[in-house]
Amino acid sequence: MSDGEAGAPAIPPAALPAGSKDVLAVEARELRAVEGALRGRFAAYGYREVMTPVLEFAEVIDRAQEAGLRDAFRLFDDTGRVLVLRPDLTIPTARLAATRMADHPGPVRVSYLARVFRPPSPGRPRASEQRQAGIELIGEGGPGGDAEALALLVDSLRASGLEGLRVGVGDVSLTAAVLDGLGVAPAMRERMRAALGARNFVEWRRLARAAAGEGSRADLLVALPTLRGGPELLDRISGEIPAAAAACARLGVMLDLLAGLGVADAVVLDLGVLREWRYYSGVVFEAYAPGVGAPIAMGGRYDDLAGRFGSPRPAVGFGITLDLLHQALLAADGEDPGPRDGVVLVGGLDTMAPTAAAARAAGMTVIAVAADDPDPEALAAADGWRWVARGTGDGGWDVLDCVTGERSRHARLDEVLRSPA
Repeated sequence: MSDGEAGAPAIPPAALPAGSKDVLAVEARELRAVEGALRGRFAAYGYREVMTPVLEFAEVIDRAQEAGLRDAFRLFDDTGRVLVLRPDLTIPTARLAATRMADHPGPVRVSYLARVFRPPSPGRPRASEQRQAGIELIGEGGPGGDAEALALLVDSLRASGLEGLRVGVGDVSLTAAVLDGLGVAPAMRERMRAALGARNFVEWRRLARAAAGEGSRADLLVALPTLRGGPELLDRISGEIPAAAAACARLGVMLDLLAGLGVADAVVLDLGVLREWRYYSGVVFEAYAPGVGAPIAMGGRYDDLAGRFGSPRPAVGFGITLDLLHQALLAADGEDPGPRDGVVLVGGLDTMAPTAAAARAAGMTVIAVAADDPDPEALAAADGWRWVARGTGDGGWDVLDCVTGERSRHARLDEVLRSPA
């Protein structure tokens, strides 16, 4: 009995792993457009694209000593060595820069567009497979490097068409300096760091009060994760806690540079931003857009990571989650972009092949369907092609514009393909 006969067992639906999804043609086209915009801005700042393998040895990823990566997808090669399905792009890029580019003169500017894979978990609602675009600036340790990375992030996201962007900037070293200045013990610092990483501000306040007691300096510590604003925050902190003055001064220089680069309007100090990953050592940031509840981009300074691969160099970088950026762009647009260029050519392509080939070579998209195709207009609507051209039998061509609904008459096929409207 064949599968198509009555009584045959039903074929179960072909499910996807949790956190994975197919990308259909329209979304793929839109994602490619976003990628193209980001690539253009990365290149404009001198960042050259690199590619790292999907699989890394587990020992490479483990050098980052990040608890959040211990649940990465793991498998074995034929010698029994443990491999990891790339959960992060900063670590492989740091490995690449520290090994293959160890002799590169001056700062290394590299970019990437690739996928990362992280198992879904109750605390991680995002897809396990993510498309990311980002940059790493390796070998530049001053606030100028921080400002360049932030300016490029803002510039790139705006170039993709995003409006209403806000980038919150915190600083791991500033938080550490405040805790140093208040003499908070290491064990308590770990508990406070965990509370801040989990965004548990209630726990942070409880711990901060227990660590610092009463007074204006203690009040500052309690309020630290909720402080948002501009350079005035830095004046307040450095005035209350002189041990944090150097970190505040560095952030102040960076803010001045951002103003000069024309992106200061998108950036706000947000001292509650503290990346949960320990390889960050200085400025850290998250980018938000209307319509999306999670950061669409994250990054920061990680001066100690490259040294774990044998070539110590300061570094700063960021990664943009393309699916979230795409979601933000759709939320802002709210309209179907509608059909784009392209002609669905009905019938007789065998005799028209040279003309169609010439049109394609000139940049026109030509889609051929058989003369007896029952509904070429439905194909054009489904795939987003603008025109449907059908032979009239007397050598002429009838062309439907799927955007306006208007029809036009053309005497020759090359005329249709050159200017179908």
